[in-house]
Amino acid sequence: MMQAKNMWTALAEQRQNHTRLIVSTVEARAAKRLKAKDEEIERIGIMNWALEERLRNLFMEAQMWLDVAQSHEATANVLRGDLQRALDSQAVRGGGSGDGQEDDAESCCWGENQVPLCAEEEVGTPAVEERPATGAGRCKGCREGAAVVLLLPCRHLCVCASCAAAAQACPACGSAKNGSVCVNFS
Repeated sequence: MMQAKNMWTALAEQRQNHTRLIVSTVEARAAKRLKAKDEEIERIGIMNWALEERLRNLFMEAQMWLDVAQSHEATANVLRGDLQRALDSQAVRGGGSGDGQEDDAESCCWGENQVPLCAEEEVGTPAVEERPATGAGRCKGCREGAAVVLLLPCRHLCVCASCAAAAQACPACGSAKNGSVCVNFS
């Protein structure tokens, strides 16, 4: 009988050890999975924060570009109005004393921007004195096309698109051209 009791006790102890081993193995696997899930949640949280920060930056950049576009649109509207007033006043004057070249030449400041229009010209001589009169709104370069290009920095609207591409200086005042803007009258 004692032997049977010892055997039952040994079996119960083995069962308890086996149960503890199974429970600890299950707990270890569960802890490992929970740790992996926690790390994944943390990684996703960091990615989410980075994406939210990127979204905020993109929103601020988009707002900045919208402000710049609105500012440029306002400037374009002012320039469009100024151009329309200038064209209206030129039409009312009937082109001034002929073709308006004298008025065009007055609007430019002579100085470091002045360049000869061709090799034979001298730098001190305005080109307007040597050129015959053209009609109002006509190209002062080829005298055939419509004047649709605004030359910079003098801001004379005096050449057609093809002459603007070839021009190195303004035909109205002789100042060096460093840019041009095509004007759409529609």
